[in-house]
Amino acid sequence: MKVPGLFSALQNGTRKMAKKELKQSPVTFDAVAHDYFVVGADFETTKYSGVTGILKGVVYPNEYDGVPEEVLARAAARGTRIHELCQATDCVATEPQEGDDRYQAEVDNYKSLKDTHGIKMIANEYLVSNDEWLVASSIDCVDDQYNLYDIKTTYALNEGYVSWQLSIYAYMFELQNPGLKAGALYAIWLRGEECKLVEVPRHSPEEVEHIIELWQKGETYTAPLPSGEALIKSIIGGRKEIAGLKAMIANIEAVLNPLEEQLQADMEAKGTKSFTAEDGTKVTYTPASTTKRLDGKKLEAEQPDIYKQYVTETERKAMLRVTFAKAE
Repeated sequence: MKVPGLFSALQNGTRKMAKKELKQSPVTFDAVAHDYFVVGADFETTKYSGVTGILKGVVYPNEYDGVPEEVLARAAARGTRIHELCQATDCVATEPQEGDDRYQAEVDNYKSLKDTHGIKMIANEYLVSNDEWLVASSIDCVDDQYNLYDIKTTYALNEGYVSWQLSIYAYMFELQNPGLKAGALYAIWLRGEECKLVEVPRHSPEEVEHIIELWQKGETYTAPLPSGEALIKSIIGGRKEIAGLKAMIANIEAVLNPLEEQLQADMEAKGTKSFTAEDGTKVTYTPASTTKRLDGKKLEAEQPDIYKQYVTETERKAMLRVTFAKAE
């Protein structure tokens, strides 16, 4: 069954194939350093900024506050490899790597989504740029109707983020290809056995230009608060994202705990109180100790008059509790 509104030409029994070749940007992308740049005739290098960094600075400045760098790096590496394996079924080949079998479900689901909805990709990692802004980025996938796609592998899909991301891509896509109109914007969400194809709304050119202007000024974007179903959807999506990051942290801690216990035992046996690792990180051993605390419940039960003299009341703010449905 096809997504409602997806590829109207296909649903009407015809499919107009893309006829124009996509124009190539003069910008070069260094995948190792993750830098975009142009080398001029005088061999002077001009650097360009990526859309992801702009959105993180302007629209989502606090999205991953408090999340350890190693967790983010691990998630990014996983996402990158899934992108490569999925795109290998389109236009961009990749060499096999050890551990690729871990992502077979995502690759199979990617192919299944394409087959189900009749999607034919004509470009992967299609680089678009704007010389006036000095901004460049690569679009994950472009199909033969010039619909734009971004592949996401996060715990929960942040549709608002993808909407901004692909809206900026679409703006540069049309600037780079005069006469071509970007089609619909889609997120392809792949997470283990779960997957979905979601159409996201496109922000107007004026809204896109406003984000770029804020970025150039070093300012942040204040979005109008959603209401109704959009409000509920935003809260649930954000909470799922947080839950996914916490689960990743718990998995890392499960691996680290026995290692730290072993190191602690070694330091205790050798009488080592602290040491500094090669990267400058200091590790300190704190021996076991006892602490004292007041048993408030027992005091209230046995000496209620004394308890009342010292107990204080604090106001507790109203709050929301979000509980996810259990997976069947």
